[in-house]
Amino acid sequence: MKAVWLLKNSFLWYAVTMMSLALVIGGLIALADSIRSHRGSRMTMPTGLIASVAFAVFMILMDCARYAYLTEPDLRYQFFQLTLFNIPWGLYAGIEAILAFLLLLILWNGFLHRRSHLTQDAIRETVNLLPEGICISEPGGTVLLSNFQMDDLCRMLTCSVLSDGAHFQHQVETTGEKLNEGRLLRTPDGKAWRFSSEMLTESGKNYHLMTAEDMTEQYRITETLKEKNEHLQEIQRRMKAVSDLSGEIFVAREKANARAALHNQLGQVLLMGQHWLEHPESTDAEMVRMTTREMNRFLLREAEELSEEGTEASESATDLLRQTLAVIKDIGVQAEICGELPEDSARRALLAYAIQECASNTVKHAEGDRITVLLEEDGNRLTVRISNNGRLPEGPIAESGGLLSLRRGIEAAGGRMLVESRPGFSLTLTLP
Repeated sequence: MKAVWLLKNSFLWYAVTMMSLALVIGGLIALADSIRSHRGSRMTMPTGLIASVAFAVFMILMDCARYAYLTEPDLRYQFFQLTLFNIPWGLYAGIEAILAFLLLLILWNGFLHRRSHLTQDAIRETVNLLPEGICISEPGGTVLLSNFQMDDLCRMLTCSVLSDGAHFQHQVETTGEKLNEGRLLRTPDGKAWRFSSEMLTESGKNYHLMTAEDMTEQYRITETLKEKNEHLQEIQRRMKAVSDLSGEIFVAREKANARAALHNQLGQVLLMGQHWLEHPESTDAEMVRMTTREMNRFLLREAEELSEEGTEASESATDLLRQTLAVIKDIGVQAEICGELPEDSARRALLAYAIQECASNTVKHAEGDRITVLLEEDGNRLTVRISNNGRLPEGPIAESGGLLSLRRGIEAAGGRMLVESRPGFSLTLTLP
């Protein structure tokens, strides 16, 4: 086997030399990692020994290369140096192989140590990868630690790097919206962040800790709830207006019922008079005369006001229908009427009640804002079809409350009422 200095300009020469250089670099890296990880002398000393031996082999090879390229013998080389130059190259290759094997064992042991132990690099990497922003600074503003997220937030909010923690905190407090114990800021990318700060004490020294938490989803939910609350308040206002209108319609209906009761009493008086004419022997004539006289007096007073009351009743029904349309417009419901409005006051009153009830249900159940009223008159019969927009009914509509009261009023007037839920809500009234 040739001496190592005789391998000049050959592949083996460059392979042995580069291998020694790689061992020197690897040994230094492993030594630095061992010292930084505080693994103790049990691992630091072998690593340092490997690096030293590798460096010695590399220096011998460099001197051997210089010796090999001399044209005349250099008397400065000592006998032991010449002996090292004449050692077979296989011995150096074997030493390098042993050093490489030991270095690989040390590097593998270091890898296992990092997997099972918490190192400074692991802590630093974990802090940097946190989705929340963290910044620790001295009271004067000098930043001691900040992760990637906080650095990005500082650049987006201040257009500068995070170098002064106190200045960044002041800017957050002056521009942010107060939220509980922190400040809420919106970044240009559309996200919402809550910044909070507190003081830390370690080894008698005070440090300032500032954190940033992503509140985008919570902020979106809060804004949605705020919009829904405003919508609910608007619906409550509209429902109150509908309730007030229902009260007025109830009063008008009670007046109509009182008139019907009066007409019933008149019918009873007429029947009493007819019975007296047919059977005078079994009837108290004085009672009949007194009852008839009182009824005639009342009817005479009614006759004096008949034309005025008839006009007032018609105008009252017209005003009630007009007022109904105005009120449902105030609660946010538009009424589209197709056809001629009835001139009869009773029909107008029932139509107003039906429109009011459908508008109320449109707001409360369908969350709509438009009703369509279709009027068709065939001889003495008026057909009214009312539909709305908004959400479709989930099933058959149970008649209760206003719808049930409307049905009673329609049927008491001799009409019919039909409620349908498919394909959408519709109310059909037939008024005689």
